[in-house]
Amino acid sequence: MIKSFLFGIILLLFLPAKAQEPEKLTSNEIYQQLKSLNFLGNVLYVAAHPDDENTSLITYFSKHIHATTTYLSLTRGDGGQNLIGSELSEELGIIRTQELLNARKIDGGHQFFSRAIDFGFSKTPEETLSIWDKEKILGDVVWAIRKHRPDLIINRFDHRTSGNTHGHHTASAILSVEAFEKSGDESLFTEQLEHVKAWSPKRAFHNTSWWFFGSEEAFEAADKSNFIKLEINKFYPLKGLSNNEISALSRSEHKSQGFGNTGSRGEKVEYIELIKGEPIDGNKPFAGIDTSWDRIPEGKAIGKVLKKVEKNFDFNKPWTSVPELLKAKALIDKIEDEFWREQKSKQIQSIIIASLGLFVEAKHSKPYANPGDFLNIDFEVINRSPQNIKLTSISHSKQALDIASTQLNENQNYQFSTEIHLKVEMDKIGEIENFTTPYWLKESPELGIYKVNQQELIGQPESPKPIEFIFEFEINGHTLKLVKPLIYKYNDPVKGEVYQNFEILPEASLNLKESVYVFKNSENKSISVDVKAFKNELSGELTLNIPEGWKVTPETHQVHIKNKGASAKYTFDVMPTTDGEAILYPELNLGSYTQDKKVSTINYEHIGIHNLIQKSSAKLVNLDIEISDKKIAYIQGAGSSVSSNLKDLGFKIQEFSPEQITEDLLKNFDVVLMGIRAYNIYEELAFKQDLLFEFVENGGTMIVQYNTNRGLKTPNVAPYPMKISRDRVTEEDAEVKFITPKHKVLYHPNKIEEIDFKGWVQERGLYFADEWSTEFSPVLLMNDKNEPVKAGSLLISEYGEGHYIYTGLSFFRELPAGVSGAYKLLSNLISID
Repeated sequence: MIKSFLFGIILLLFLPAKAQEPEKLTSNEIYQQLKSLNFLGNVLYVAAHPDDENTSLITYFSKHIHATTTYLSLTRGDGGQNLIGSELSEELGIIRTQELLNARKIDGGHQFFSRAIDFGFSKTPEETLSIWDKEKILGDVVWAIRKHRPDLIINRFDHRTSGNTHGHHTASAILSVEAFEKSGDESLFTEQLEHVKAWSPKRAFHNTSWWFFGSEEAFEAADKSNFIKLEINKFYPLKGLSNNEISALSRSEHKSQGFGNTGSRGEKVEYIELIKGEPIDGNKPFAGIDTSWDRIPEGKAIGKVLKKVEKNFDFNKPWTSVPELLKAKALIDKIEDEFWREQKSKQIQSIIIASLGLFVEAKHSKPYANPGDFLNIDFEVINRSPQNIKLTSISHSKQALDIASTQLNENQNYQFSTEIHLKVEMDKIGEIENFTTPYWLKESPELGIYKVNQQELIGQPESPKPIEFIFEFEINGHTLKLVKPLIYKYNDPVKGEVYQNFEILPEASLNLKESVYVFKNSENKSISVDVKAFKNELSGELTLNIPEGWKVTPETHQVHIKNKGASAKYTFDVMPTTDGEAILYPELNLGSYTQDKKVSTINYEHIGIHNLIQKSSAKLVNLDIEISDKKIAYIQGAGSSVSSNLKDLGFKIQEFSPEQITEDLLKNFDVVLMGIRAYNIYEELAFKQDLLFEFVENGGTMIVQYNTNRGLKTPNVAPYPMKISRDRVTEEDAEVKFITPKHKVLYHPNKIEEIDFKGWVQERGLYFADEWSTEFSPVLLMNDKNEPVKAGSLLISEYGEGHYIYTGLSFFRELPAGVSGAYKLLSNLISID
């Protein structure tokens, strides 16, 4: 029987450790893992993006049912917006990947992906599947099913409702339903069968609700004969929390999307609708599926041992279960079915290590090194139990290290060091390939899909750790192998112990401040390369690789940086001698090879530090443009680079937070430019509107970029009646027509023509207005194919002596992409008189 219950520090158990910290399980968590070990059933939850997942249902299946529950997010959310910083695109995808991993640590699920790129809002699944390359992403979903072998698949979205929601959403369900039928067919996606077996899930469900029926009344009247009603908000005494309190903590990890959530207690129902597979019998999703150890031929003996362990688990002395756990592990290691052998072996090993309080760590004194370096590694091993444990060996890259076998006495700290050589690994074209960077970003993507050549990497949340060690132990006569990554940690005077991933970096990073440099009327511009050294005594020759038609002085800079971690800035004058665009590549000749990479560091408290290594480049645009000398106050919103893009072009612009807005401040400026989603984020703006409208009335120009129509902090975004809708135009090449061809904003100081809407990226715009008073003049007409024309992308009104402008046009995407027409149009809005 259970001898003791520990209820302390309940909430802390569900605050996720930083991404790099090792897992340290409490007795309560060990016991929960035991129950999961004794459940042989799997669930795959399928949706399109990070934050689409129903964390309540994932928590319910993982913590109440104890099923191994995996969330398959087809994308990494790289096409979304960012409320916590300026990162977009692939950098945002890294952030959202880590947020998903944090969420799974809380709700108990696992995480998996396809190679699909989130290319922004899509109105139909047909468009989505044409951009994603349906067959390849279908193969990825089949791969996920074969790899995780779910008994149940649960789709977040309905495959039967094309056009009713985001095209990615419906596409995820369509692919899931098709993969349900095809994953068991050995004649399909045969390249996968070297690694996995074909697998046919038992049932597929849609996680439905009244939202999919349009109203609660319609849902109540719906035929529910194929529905299962789940009372999910269970109370977990060992955690001191209800199901939805845990799921709220999980959902709150989507910080970049502003999805902080408050937990609930009491009854909460979820519905799942059977859409494929074996008929349901009663109200249990796993009905008719044997989820006990009897499911596999070798299971009866294993189950007998582990049920005894679960029954007699001692919360105060979890190590007393280890002898029986070792017996069970020996039996698990003999399971013929590789899938169950690997899944259950991994689970039971985690339980054994945690029950022993066995602490194992390999660390380096620095967070990074270069290929070719020799590294001093410090090891720490502690057995915090009375069990008989011997460390017999440590190996790296299949080579045993010169470390003596050591008996680990109870609670004695064993520390020792060794040196390893970090090899240089080259790819087929002669470039170093063992830098630490997300595997899906190592090669340029194809349209709508990341390029990943290794089948076993497809879907993995992260790249494999660059350096790992295998620790082999002898425990009561049983051998146990534990794989641990090399880490870096240090003591912070405020935070205390801080863990960080160890990474392999190039010898230098060549960083350009901007991704695009816009040259005004062939004027020269100073471009600086910030060279950061990741080795001591960095020396080389820095040049800018640039096409003909662009003049660079000086031709080279001699670089010498003495200390690792230090940076130096080298400035070139660049002058266009031709019209058009070009790509600039900084290169540092180090003698033995030329370094052309930049290291972009993403650092947030909730996800830790992550580096992205890419070829360093910037787009150069020689633009025939006139700009105003008006002074601009940029009011911060969600992350974007619009302010810095305008400043680079030559505008006089300063950034302020909403709290800084005062009458005296506004007197110093001619234009106020609101950052994207400012009215969704800052409560303070509700109390600043009178000041801003007075600024306009007195002759200023106020430009409001898009805000979502939900969650506005004030209903009065404009001085006249105007309603923001969900209208958008997602086709970046959609035809644009002028409602009032002679409107001054289309002529002064730059003439706007049809060609200025060529080359836009991802979309035209979003959250257009759909209702407005007669004081507003709509300027542009546009629409996606087969949709009504929309006139609310750009509205201009006179108010007093000044102008108020609302625009849903995606300047926040177009300016960083160097789209000439977007620069010209925004310049005209700023210049309006």
